[in-house]
Amino acid sequence: MSSHVLQADKSVVTTSAALVSALALLATVLFLVAALIGVISRVPSDDGSRKDVAVIERIKPVARVAIAVPKPAGAEIKLTGQEVYNKVCVACHAAGVLGAPKVGAKELWEPRLAQGLTGLVNNAVTGIRAMPAKGGNPSLTEANIHDAIVYMLDETGLKTDAAAK
Repeated sequence: MSSHVLQADKSVVTTSAALVSALALLATVLFLVAALIGVISRVPSDDGSRKDVAVIERIKPVARVAIAVPKPAGAEIKLTGQEVYNKVCVACHAAGVLGAPKVGAKELWEPRLAQGLTGLVNNAVTGIRAMPAKGGNPSLTEANIHDAIVYMLDETGLKTDAAAK
């Protein structure tokens, strides 16, 4: 009978050990899930801009065809910097499309302005990175581009000597 009791005791010990091991494993899994939830909750949510940029990059054309109707000599229309911005620049500089510095984002404009207003105008006239020459509007003059840049800098809160004139 003592042999039967020893087997029963071993069975109880084995079952108890298995139960404790299972509970320890469950506790470990719950702890890891809680830690993962804590990490996930600290990650800022994606506003979709990276996805939009990736889509635009994938579907952008390999080349562009620009057809411009020549204007009669002396038919230059004077546009203000705000008008040029609203007609051409706003498409990219309002949302920061493909790395364009957003109007109002000083931290993006300050390093560019440090290179000088002339450098900014030259880059905009000839095109730089994803920005086409003259913002994609070949009818704009260098003065139009200059005025639009001064307007964007002024709206961002950065003053230039040209803005005071």
